[in-house]
Amino acid sequence: MKYMNILDEGMNQLFRGQWLGKSDSGSRVIANINVDGDKILGRVSELETIEVNNIEHSFWLWSIFEGQLTSSSKVQGEIRIQSIHHIDGNELNREETAKLLEITDTELPEKSTFIGELINDKEFRINTNFKYQSHVERNESLKLIKTAKKSSTAPSKHMTWEEFKNFASSQNDDFLYRGQSKSWPLQTSFHRTGYADLVSYLDKEMKEFEHHINSISSHPYNVNNDNSLGALLNLAQHHGYPTPLLDWTKSPYVAAFFAFENVLTKDGKITIYTFDDKKWSNIAGKNANVRSPNIMVKTLELPGFNNPRVLPQQAITMYSNINDIESIIQNNEKQKGEFLQRITINASEAKKAMRDLHLMGLTWGSLFPGFDGICKQLKSRHFI
Repeated sequence: MKYMNILDEGMNQLFRGQWLGKSDSGSRVIANINVDGDKILGRVSELETIEVNNIEHSFWLWSIFEGQLTSSSKVQGEIRIQSIHHIDGNELNREETAKLLEITDTELPEKSTFIGELINDKEFRINTNFKYQSHVERNESLKLIKTAKKSSTAPSKHMTWEEFKNFASSQNDDFLYRGQSKSWPLQTSFHRTGYADLVSYLDKEMKEFEHHINSISSHPYNVNNDNSLGALLNLAQHHGYPTPLLDWTKSPYVAAFFAFENVLTKDGKITIYTFDDKKWSNIAGKNANVRSPNIMVKTLELPGFNNPRVLPQQAITMYSNINDIESIIQNNEKQKGEFLQRITINASEAKKAMRDLHLMGLTWGSLFPGFDGICKQLKSRHFI
């Protein structure tokens, strides 16, 4: 009864976010759900695999999810298939779709309705009814889970600052680095807000962001152009606006700077992630289509229009439409730590490390050209 009272006070926001699960038929499902008043909206990606003559045919069904709350924890509505995509995310044209459906003997439903119940903040159960043109009806149940890691699960190695400097000098150009004051899990700032529907984000929030930035920018941005959208997201990321991007650098020392500079206490340890970008990109590729249902974790070099911070930070961007980046990377590893590892260093070494980094020319002023960098650099020198 207490839980229901909490929901009655507006906790329908618990529906919002990214939910993962499998259907009765074994299809992998990703539901990115948003909340608008008493409406539940979003997009559902479903990975179907059908075997014909010992050959597996895998494809994504991408659907619109629209529901209405019938109580504080229950919802009902419709799911409408929007498009069908290759396993790599590229959309099938009409001829390709017809051929796939014929080969796999698949009939798409004319109408799909669902009834869902929020069991708790991490479990969402859905019962779906499919109606087909052949007058056949089929029911399917689905259990969706919302995962939320509190800390990284990447394998770690502890080092002193001196050991890290020796490590850094021995690295090749294939690796990327990310520094954090704590071992938080890898997650984009967009997903940290609790939101998950990237298409809605592009169509609404980023469109408004584009309008405001273009009013003060000498370079016009266009969210309908992939190159321009990438540059706008990159700019937004470097100025604190939530994006589906995660910052990395080619320099282990730049990563160390951000980890130590943001230390709040001398207790504990800072974390520096190491990521084998070359090896990962060989399997994941370097192109990202943000309007696609497939799972994506990809590193990109985005344009830096109006963004002078990109070059001094040796910045590389990771794009992801998944809340739990680490699990996707780890699920593709043949042995633990093949792509992703982390190094921890005692936070108590911050003063010594920052002195060395400043002597290398790594300061707020050099990494953040402009007024912000100057102020942060002098604040660090005068008051800390």
